Amino acid sequence: VSLFPVLDVKHAKNCPIDCASIYYNGIRRSGVYSIMPSVGGMPIEVLCEMDTEGGGWTVIQRRQDGSVNFTRTWNEYKDGFGDLNSEFWLGNENIHKMTNQGDYSLRIDLEDWNNKHKHAFYQIFSIEDEANFYRLHVDGFSGTVEDSFAWYHNKRSFSTPDTGNICAEISHGGWWYHQCFFSNLNGVYYKGGRYTIKNRKILGPDGIVWYTWKDTDYYSLKKVTMMIRPRTFRPHLSP
Repeated sequence: VSLFPVLDVKHAKNCPIDCASIYYNGIRRSGVYSIMPSVGGMPIEVLCEMDTEGGGWTVIQRRQDGSVNFTRTWNEYKDGFGDLNSEFWLGNENIHKMTNQGDYSLRIDLEDWNNKHKHAFYQIFSIEDEANFYRLHVDGFSGTVEDSFAWYHNKRSFSTPDTGNICAEISHGGWWYHQCFFSNLNGVYYKGGRYTIKNRKILGPDGIVWYTWKDTDYYSLKKVTMMIRPRTFRPHLSP
């Protein structure tokens, strides 16, 4: 059941525009909530992460068990797919609307098959609109893992296997491919981590790769979460 079942346009200013505004409204429990981005007013369901580093995060991507196929079309990546309770991509249109209603940061949490956790944080994150192929803007890196995203993928257009982009075709995902990637978080889920190209039809690495994790394209991560929140977010210290 949605917390905000009745969304009336004239009350839109009272609607949460992201999980940070839900947090500021006093709701501190992680879960699925309705929000209404101020750019383009249709309500969307989102997963809010209220426990990591103060909370207030809107989750835009999650991989955890390989239950959802991420080799999808442009329109599927545009609209979003999967299940907010398991694996999903929130949708480029939704990510664009959210990251263009203010200044947002991105956090990427990574976990390998030995249950080792690391994260990457980017102070600046937004994507352009569909007319500009959801071009990526990401900068201001810090974290506990080396950067395999911003330095190589910044300013790249999003592409999917059906757009004719050879990198998207051989990497089997939707991402901001360059030549082709140092990170491929929407790639193929390989249980166990290490994988090889067994099939002659596969031309290159296509796993859930963060290159600097093992300095290889042939190690696929176990869990990945991408989430955003306003750059100005400050957690309340009250319980």
